[in-house]
Amino acid sequence: MQIKKEFTHEQIVEKAKSVFLKNGYTKTSMRDIADKVGIGVSNIYNYFESKDELFRHIVTPLIKELERMMYEHHNENAHEQFMMYACGEYDGMIAEHVQAYMKLINNYRDELKLILYKSQGSSLETFIDEYTEKCTQQVLLFMEKFQSKYPEFSVPHSSFTYHVHIVWMFGFISEVIKHKLNSQEIRKAIEDYIQFEFTGWRAIMNQNNLQENENRKD
Repeated sequence: MQIKKEFTHEQIVEKAKSVFLKNGYTKTSMRDIADKVGIGVSNIYNYFESKDELFRHIVTPLIKELERMMYEHHNENAHEQFMMYACGEYDGMIAEHVQAYMKLINNYRDELKLILYKSQGSSLETFIDEYTEKCTQQVLLFMEKFQSKYPEFSVPHSSFTYHVHIVWMFGFISEVIKHKLNSQEIRKAIEDYIQFEFTGWRAIMNQNNLQENENRKD
């Protein structure tokens, strides 16, 4: 009986993911994956040219989601909403970010594990560093344009400040997926993390207003 191509492709991706998660990229061979699927190695090459292409295919949905989050949260359309949050007039941003993190962790837990812990030896082993740098520049540009539009607010002008926050984000995500937390515990951890981070940004951004108030008192 002929196996449908779609079914074989799905089986290869599913089984490859489980092998990569167990052994990591470097210690996984195409034969390991073929044996797990129950097909010959040559059959895998009908679908994927290399182990690296297969690995990239598995984590591509996560990469697209991270890219989407980066641009959605840091484009000029979000300036007004960010300004309202800084003024204390809109706290919906916290709930929106909590939902985004919940979606990321719940929908892409395995892919996050692969990128964070299992990608050494693949073309994606430096992805986190590259994404961090790209996101740093995106946030820096977002903040500079924000202050140009709303000069009454302070924003950091050091790219290192934003770099550290993005590293912190991946550190937080890494710890969440490492521990066996239930859905409620994950949500609470994310809520606390977002609240802590956003409260800090609000304080930084309102430094100009705080300084003006102090000057008036003097």
